[in-house]
Parts: sequence; structure tokens; C-alpha cells
Amino acid sequence: MGTPGALIAMLKQAGLVAFDTVIFIYAFEQHPQYGSLTQAIFHALEMGEYQACASILALGEILTGVKKAGSQDLLIRYRNVLTRFPGLTLMNVDIHVMEVMADLRARYGIATPDAIHLASALVGKAQAFITNDLRLRKVEDLDIIILTDWESS
Repeated sequence: MGTPGALIAMLKQAGLVAFDTVIFIYAFEQHPQYGSLTQAIFHALEMGEYQACASILALGEILTGVKKAGSQDLLIRYRNVLTRFPGLTLMNVDIHVMEVMADLRARYGIATPDAIHLASALVGKAQAFITNDLRLRKVEDLDIIILTDWESS
């Protein structure tokens, strides 16, 4: 396991990092184990220490949960953060992303939403993908960073 500081150094070195949906959820809902780590990730992004991207699918996944909870305030907060956060680009899904998604699904047998997130990262030229989904370790097309590999305190 590494320290949060070592993780941030790795992100700086990667240049462009892609986020899985759970990274947003952990940070903004202050997850007891991963909240401080993901908040440090976002702080470094906000300070311009590296650049990040996420599939537009992340916004859809997050807003679905928020709508189920019925929180209009949280809906506005998430929408604003994901569309306006410094250094963060939301990647649209287009034909190229769908072709890369199909390739990832065929090669690795991963679920469609995971493949869309990863395809968006690859098309956007990200060097790393941050997630907490251990099943994605098998993807060799970019560096997969699993939060459980890093200390959260």
C-alpha cells in the first residue's frame, strides 16, 4: 500500500487521469474509508497538479442515484461539480468510444458501463484510470489504480 502523497505524485506523473464514478461519490459523500483520499485527489486536481477526465456516463450514474434520493440540492451540486470542476473534462460518448468499448468488452469480458468508462479514458488519451473495482485490474490498456491499494488516512 502507498500513501496518499505517493498517489498524488503518481497522478502528477501520469498527466491525464480518468475517474470512475465511484471516485466522485466517495469524495462528495465523504465515504468513511475513502473520503479523505478522494478529497485529496480532487484537491490536487483543483490546484492544477494534473488533469482529469471522466465519461459523461459518470454524470448519468451519479444523477440517477441523486434522483432516487430525491435531493434537488445534491443534484445541482453534482451537476455543477462535474461540469465546472477545474482541470476536469467530461468525455462525450461517440462512435469512436463505442468501437473501443466493444473491443474492451470482447477482450476482457467486462460489463458495458465499465467498458464505456475505460473507452472514454483511452479515447481521451488518459494514462491511468482510478477506480475501486478490482475486476478492472485485468485491463492492460492503461494503468488501473485501485483505491484499496492506497492508505486512506
